[in-house]
Amino acid sequence: MAPAALQKQTLSHQVADLIRSRILSGQYPSGAQLRQEHIAAEQGVSRIPVREALHQLHSEGFVTLVSHKGAIVSEVSLGEILELIDLRVRIETWLLSLAIPNLTQEDLDRALVAAERFGSTKGRVYSHELNWEFHSIIYSASHRLATIELLFSIHEKIERYTKMMLTMDAERQPTSHVEHLNLIEMCRKKDTLRAVALLEMHISEGGKQLAQQLEDLSQTIGVGRADNEKRPAGG
Repeated sequence: MAPAALQKQTLSHQVADLIRSRILSGQYPSGAQLRQEHIAAEQGVSRIPVREALHQLHSEGFVTLVSHKGAIVSEVSLGEILELIDLRVRIETWLLSLAIPNLTQEDLDRALVAAERFGSTKGRVYSHELNWEFHSIIYSASHRLATIELLFSIHEKIERYTKMMLTMDAERQPTSHVEHLNLIEMCRKKDTLRAVALLEMHISEGGKQLAQQLEDLSQTIGVGRADNEKRPAGG
């Protein structure tokens, strides 16, 4: 028999999978309140695994935890993601142009290790932390610490959306890995113009794919909202 802790963890993951699928299908529309007691009663479980599932989905960006209201299905904002991608392009290309003259062999070696670690992950194991590690190693040579801190907060906000996309990681990751390696080579050659152009394309293409998937999700949720408007989810 599996340990109780493992059984509880598995149960909370099963509940999270159920709620996530209902959000993606539009059964739980954007803005709907997810009531723990209703979901627990429906699934024949206690509130504990439901609460744990909602916290997991909050970390993935699917739900928002609001004081006195509990869990609310997160809104999908195409405008926000497009603005964040535009900020990434403008800030990161600037940082890269400042960094390239200062990059040392040690910096490039560290970036290559980070790139290979990122490339070795598979599918849903795609690591945003490793992706950020790669980019931040290169940008650190710009010596613009306040800007890099601001950029980190932008990456964190974008991650909320990328976690909502179940297929994006597996589709985009191999291309991203090759582009990371090409970027290192251009930095090694001090080819600033080509490196900046590649980075702009690298960020923009990933942003376009994310925006398209978010638009598809938004349309799905919109259909769900028409059938479930103002009705608490899980009831």
